[in-house]
Amino acid sequence: MKKWLTLSMAALFVIGCAPKATVETPTVPIAENTQPEKKMYLGEQPSNEFYLQQEHESYDLRPVQELSLRESIVQNALMYLGKRDGGDCSGFVSLINYKTGAPFYKEKELSQSFDNARKSRAMFNLMSQKGNAYETRLPHLGDLVFFENTEHKAAVKTKGKGKNKVAVKKPSVQVAENITHVGIVTKVESDGTVEFIHHSNGKNILDYMNFNYPMLTNKDGKVINTYMKRCPSKGGAAQPQCMNIAFFVAYGTF
Repeated sequence: MKKWLTLSMAALFVIGCAPKATVETPTVPIAENTQPEKKMYLGEQPSNEFYLQQEHESYDLRPVQELSLRESIVQNALMYLGKRDGGDCSGFVSLINYKTGAPFYKEKELSQSFDNARKSRAMFNLMSQKGNAYETRLPHLGDLVFFENTEHKAAVKTKGKGKNKVAVKKPSVQVAENITHVGIVTKVESDGTVEFIHHSNGKNILDYMNFNYPMLTNKDGKVINTYMKRCPSKGGAAQPQCMNIAFFVAYGTF
């Protein structure tokens, strides 16, 4: 009897010291393909070459070594959003080109592509010579975007003296396209909206263009077209002749 009691108490002691059962929290299986779905323009053929992030913040949360070259270009560009770095449009692109390991051009080869004083034009020339300038297909993340005739005022000179003085418009540059502005594509939406960053009016800003809806500035609660130049007000009506789409020439890839 004493022996049985001793064994029973020992059994109770072992049961009382056993570790408590733990409830495992079910885990969601990780998908094999964790890359975000690629955004496409209307009519674009699917491609697995590049994947686009939906929000800018996602770039800031990922380690630099895990970013693709195109994502790195966008991340570097957005670091200067709202700032004055670059000084002008081509200076800003040159800054991002340097920060990202010169994906757009090497300075030596660019120097051979000038046919006027504009660096944006030289970038366009170089990409055209390489077959990397295009306008009829949709851009990739990180591509350049070129515009023409964006000067706010036409340059003029005078001829004659006194009452006979006459303003004469300065001849435009004799090139196929009068490239005057350049930016970097930062996002491409499924509805065809292209977001790009560029240096304008003294700082780096985001702007938008969408050729699918040229008469709209907003659609479904978001901005899809913005203005390159100011237009006289027409009762709130959209004026595509002053929008970015009116000055677009081409994209440039690498």
